[in-house]
Amino acid sequence: MAKRTRIIIPFNYDEGWTGGNYYISNLVSALNSIPAIRQPEVYILSHNRASFDFIAQTSVYPRLRWISSLMIGDIDGGLFKRLRILSKLLPRFVKKKISYDAIFPFPIDTKERHKTICWIPDFQERALPHLFSKEELTYRTEQHLYYINNFDNILFSSYAAKADFERYYPDAKNTKHVMQFAVANVPDAHDHISVLRRLQLPGVFFYCPNQFWVHKNHEVVIEAVHLLAQEGIEATVAFSGKELDRRDPMHVANLKSRVAELGLAERIKFLGFISKEEQYVLIERSNALLQPSLFEGWSTVVEEAKSKSQFVIASDIAVHREQLTENALFFNPHDPSDLARTIKQRLSNPSDNTLIDYAVHRRRFAESFMSIVTNVSGGV
Repeated sequence: MAKRTRIIIPFNYDEGWTGGNYYISNLVSALNSIPAIRQPEVYILSHNRASFDFIAQTSVYPRLRWISSLMIGDIDGGLFKRLRILSKLLPRFVKKKISYDAIFPFPIDTKERHKTICWIPDFQERALPHLFSKEELTYRTEQHLYYINNFDNILFSSYAAKADFERYYPDAKNTKHVMQFAVANVPDAHDHISVLRRLQLPGVFFYCPNQFWVHKNHEVVIEAVHLLAQEGIEATVAFSGKELDRRDPMHVANLKSRVAELGLAERIKFLGFISKEEQYVLIERSNALLQPSLFEGWSTVVEEAKSKSQFVIASDIAVHREQLTENALFFNPHDPSDLARTIKQRLSNPSDNTLIDYAVHRRRFAESFMSIVTNVSGGV
């Protein structure tokens, strides 16, 4: 019997980056969709059991192991802060060395440069530099150069991100991979009526589940709802997510002040952090999901909507055009009147959505990853 592929995934749960946490969870979960005989052994490298437990519980993948201490050559935190923390906390000596075929998504060993797959989610700092400190901008550039100069393989979540990389680093000789991710199986929601009643939502509403970061662009939604109200058109939007942006501590307060100023308290609902089960209800029951973000690497909420064949009204940016090929309308994210137009169009014509066989996307995600791993490991 052929040796089973072994993959090391460095991962520490990060409260400040929900998307990154679920990216790894969704990847591991997707591996369930390929034949058992080809499923790899996955080792989660973390300094605490809780991080491993999060992946284990959310992915339900049978070939999952936890490594709490490991020496693979020299553990190298590099310039990525999560791995830098990891390298400090992991012991430098272990009783057993584990062989592996690939490391993803961050480097831990410069001696195996060809087996490391470095992930660059996006180049938000280039598109929206005003949202980053000088130190953050320098750090990201140094991180990218570290990857370029020390490792063979760089992976992107979209062709849009790959195109950005080639524009910013035209001389980079790294092998470039694209892996468009899909979300894990999203269970059908139950008890819709009680959830909608508890959250005080009407029968017709739009749902925007983005985290409350400045670039997620909640402002354009508020202004669009205001324009519709001036036309006598009632549109209710539910916002959910942790109400915090470390880069702008007053951001959420300012959004709520604007809603109060415009008299939209009955139209714009701030739900705060809600459970995944409640999110699924809102995705299923909303008229459409709103994704107004100014920049994305690859939107998890869009994938969740696709998994439910739900309609999406999305900002007209390259990655959304790449991600959404059906059940979608696009708008200029800097123009509230354009968003108002698309909401009005959806309200007047809530046609049946095209059914999406999302299992195909999930399998494609897993097979794409395994193809890349095979490539970097020399055909294991």
